[in-house]
Amino acid sequence: MNGIHDMGGMQGLGEIGYRENEPGFNEPWEVRLFAMVRALRTGSLRTGIERIPASDYLRMSYYERWYTAFTARIIDRGFITRAEADSGRADPDSAKATPALTPDMVNEYLSFTPRDERDIELALRFRVGERVTGRNMNPTTHTRMPRYTRGKTGVVERGRGVFNLPDSEQSSGEPKPQHVYLVRFTGQELWGEEAPANDSVYIDMWEDYLEPA
Repeated sequence: MNGIHDMGGMQGLGEIGYRENEPGFNEPWEVRLFAMVRALRTGSLRTGIERIPASDYLRMSYYERWYTAFTARIIDRGFITRAEADSGRADPDSAKATPALTPDMVNEYLSFTPRDERDIELALRFRVGERVTGRNMNPTTHTRMPRYTRGKTGVVERGRGVFNLPDSEQSSGEPKPQHVYLVRFTGQELWGEEAPANDSVYIDMWEDYLEPA
């Protein structure tokens, strides 16, 4: 991103809370949780996190939200039972996954990065340099569109390729491939005239999130 600053001193915005040389994990249990999420390859936890009630979400730390969504996911998939989750102990009579994850398999799991780009040809709706506006949409289901871009105008900087629309996959399970664009919004367009004039935010946005300016 270009010219992004801590705007904590601006009216209406709180401090970002940035800490220099902050560790990736603050507690040992967070490391273990991260390892379990990678080992089980349960997919994105975003939808589960979004289902956490606001009163709980706001008091939770980042990895507490991960834990809540991950636990719900593995119970739903039958990996563990609610009783096992509550007790923290495996039922002696429960089926054990085979083969077990071995140290030799760890590097492969840690280095695995899913590539979701679709190798299909679709017509571009927008071109580089074109002005676009974020749609004023308020879906009741999952979306990756930032609320602060709705009704705001930016410029297409480049095409990212074709990817399935997350909103459709999460709500109906049906893939909806479409182009994704890197769109630049000025800080003043997003935050008002008090934002520094040289600040910009670059956001990857699916076609369904955009309309011609």
